[in-house]
Amino acid sequence: MDKSFRRISPELAKRIRLIMTDVDGTLLSSGSTVSPEVAEAITLLQENRITVGLVSGRTLPLLENMALDLKIEGPIIAENGAVARMRPGGENIDLGYSRKPALEALERLKKLFPEAIVEREDNKDRIVDVVFFSHGVAPDELKKHVSNIQLLDSGYILHLMQEDISKGKTLMKLLKEIDGGSYSAEEVIVFGDAVTDVTLFEMFPNSVLIVNPALPDGQSEIMQERARFISNLQYGEGFAEVALHIVNARTGKAS
Repeated sequence: MDKSFRRISPELAKRIRLIMTDVDGTLLSSGSTVSPEVAEAITLLQENRITVGLVSGRTLPLLENMALDLKIEGPIIAENGAVARMRPGGENIDLGYSRKPALEALERLKKLFPEAIVEREDNKDRIVDVVFFSHGVAPDELKKHVSNIQLLDSGYILHLMQEDISKGKTLMKLLKEIDGGSYSAEEVIVFGDAVTDVTLFEMFPNSVLIVNPALPDGQSEIMQERARFISNLQYGEGFAEVALHIVNARTGKAS
């Protein structure tokens, strides 16, 4: 089946009211500074009445700063769905999640693999999610030693969270609150690159996979199967080309 982003029709482009995008591997290949092309694409989307929001495994402070720099107006979902705000500078939404299960699982792994497990420094800025590196022990092996908890491999870092947390579930909750619940899932396009985005692709019918050649083995195939549309270019260049196509399709211009 042809899943090119160019199959996003003018009819679909005109229906879209909200774009929620992952950050690492989607807007960025590395670091924290988006390219001028990505910044311009986000500006064009919002000028054409499409709200843009961020949904990422990053911490809330990092996403807040990025949103403010890019003048993003939409929701912020941090820590892979564990933390959320309706808009930059807003109050945290009480999602009812606890960090205790993840911290207990991390301590268990540290005892079992003391030389392999290294916490990442930004754990101090996290509210629910726990992140770490594993040196020499594969994620599948680690999963055998933790129960009733998620161990997610983003391709950049490993995450521990409660079982029922996901980006897709949290975004669906937020849709019920935006403008009195007037947004439908069909009016949203979600952008992502890795299996931490898979619930977005499963719960929202309009999904765009941004090509990320650095993913662990098998992740690309999983995401290609779930995605409705796929970019040609990689990382932020891929986001920008799809965003520009949506704007052009919405306004009747050829792309």
